[in-house]
Amino acid sequence: MELRDLATGWLEGKGAAPTSELLQLVGEWLAEHQRLDLEQPRLYPTPEGGVEAEWRIGRLDLSVEFDPSSGLAEWHQLDLDSGAVVEQRVVLQDAPGLRKLGNKLQQFLTHANQIGEPEESAG
Repeated sequence: MELRDLATGWLEGKGAAPTSELLQLVGEWLAEHQRLDLEQPRLYPTPEGGVEAEWRIGRLDLSVEFDPSSGLAEWHQLDLDSGAVVEQRVVLQDAPGLRKLGNKLQQFLTHANQIGEPEESAG
């Protein structure tokens, strides 16, 4: 809701506010690919009028930036131990591409959730 209330100039007079269309796209994407029982993202506005969703999954920093100025959703994955970076870009209007990106997110979140669950003791 805070992102909806942002006005143009929110960042020292320069930040563009995310459009309602972009917020709807991000909201629908998260609703489809983000289960409520798994790690929830931190959401931030970007100066260009975009939205960035960030997760910390163990020793992995993961973010997806929805950038209307470039027309892209940008996946950024950083392994904090090795420094390895994985990036992927999908056009915001590419529904199948966004779905694949969402499925990739679901796999990461599900895997992280399984790692974090205590193992059942034998006996």
